[in-house]
Amino acid sequence: MSDSIAITSGKGGVGKTTIAVNLSIALKKIASSIFLLDTDLGMANSHVLLGVNPDLTIAEVISGEKKIEDVVMPSKSGVNLISGGTAESNLLNVDNTKRYSILNEIDNHLEKQKDVKLVVDIAAGAEDNALVFAMACDRIVIVIVGEPTSFIDSYALMKAIYSKSSFKNYCIVVNQVEDDNQGKELFKKFQEITTKFLDISLHYVGSIKSSSKIKKSIINRTPILSKEPKSEISQSFLGIAKNIYKTPVNEWGGLTFLSKVKKRA
Repeated sequence: MSDSIAITSGKGGVGKTTIAVNLSIALKKIASSIFLLDTDLGMANSHVLLGVNPDLTIAEVISGEKKIEDVVMPSKSGVNLISGGTAESNLLNVDNTKRYSILNEIDNHLEKQKDVKLVVDIAAGAEDNALVFAMACDRIVIVIVGEPTSFIDSYALMKAIYSKSSFKNYCIVVNQVEDDNQGKELFKKFQEITTKFLDISLHYVGSIKSSSKIKKSIINRTPILSKEPKSEISQSFLGIAKNIYKTPVNEWGGLTFLSKVKKRA
């Protein structure tokens, strides 16, 4: 199995972080240690959905004040969170040296772990931060909804990643659907548009229905997979987690998360 999964989207407001948090919990069925790294630097909110209040974030790691192990925050769901910090932490613009230091710090910490998987919640859009962290992962999951702006921005994101890395494989999750049939239809439309212009492969890994339960879980800061593990929506997350690992891994010569773990294996 690969060890790192990027969760991203072309635009904000499509439920990316909700999916990243719940998929992290779902992966506890597969691996013993799950780490969720929120790389939406300066605008992170994974901690809100997990119901934790981290005192330390990646900001302290970048500044050299702390090590990764100092800022890891356990949660009731069993997911270990590394928060991306708030706007006050001055992380909105970091250079490549700082980005690569995060990769190295993660590498050094997680090589000590056994049976570990890393989920990386990445900022929406095709800014440099998003591209660097997405390309450092084995698999990239892109969250879309049935809106033209979501299609256009997600296409632009994949085009940017492909132009820099030649990654060919992208997992697609369709959020906020009426049922899975609608999810598959929206995926086919998106696939027809994107593969017409890009030499890439899209892999449908599942959909999530629109639900007041998800909205309630966000307000209550308790992920639905923790609150109602046997619900239909929770089962959808579990299915998506399994489907992701059935898709091909992207490989390239650049820096990646968990490179030491892969060498050790």
